[in-house]
Amino acid sequence: MTFAKSMKDEETASKVIKTQFGKLDTAASRDGLVELTLGHRMQRTFGHRQVLDTLEMDLAKYFKGELVDFNEIELDMFKYTDFERDVLQATREIPYGKTASYRDIAENIGRPKAFRAVGNALNKNRTAIVVPCHRVISSDGGLGGFGAGMEWKKRLLRLEGIL
Repeated sequence: MTFAKSMKDEETASKVIKTQFGKLDTAASRDGLVELTLGHRMQRTFGHRQVLDTLEMDLAKYFKGELVDFNEIELDMFKYTDFERDVLQATREIPYGKTASYRDIAENIGRPKAFRAVGNALNKNRTAIVVPCHRVISSDGGLGGFGAGMEWKKRLLRLEGIL
């Protein structure tokens, strides 16, 4: 799995993927997935669709409760800092049906005191589900936050058998 850093907005494709949970906005560049937004909010139409077609098939399986390895989806991480990329990579490694705390992520990237910064980096995650920030919880076992809203986080955690 690689994180590209060179994509330009005019080189992206977008696609609305309809699921039983609602509409998802997706965008990809020639380098990989750029965005997966829960709740259908994006407004783009351009050219690279192969990643999005694969993602659509994978999401259909995921929302049926099947185990899907989203690590096959390349990500174009051009708009993230090195720290944010490290956080998103560590988050991507949380297995299906498991959780990790913000503190766990901070420790995994060698920045044990940066757990608040981990939360801020996850808030910038534009590739929900593929980078499963819904699996990140507070150290005390609380759900923490989620950019798409807590109802989405609870749905995804229930789907994975965590809640």
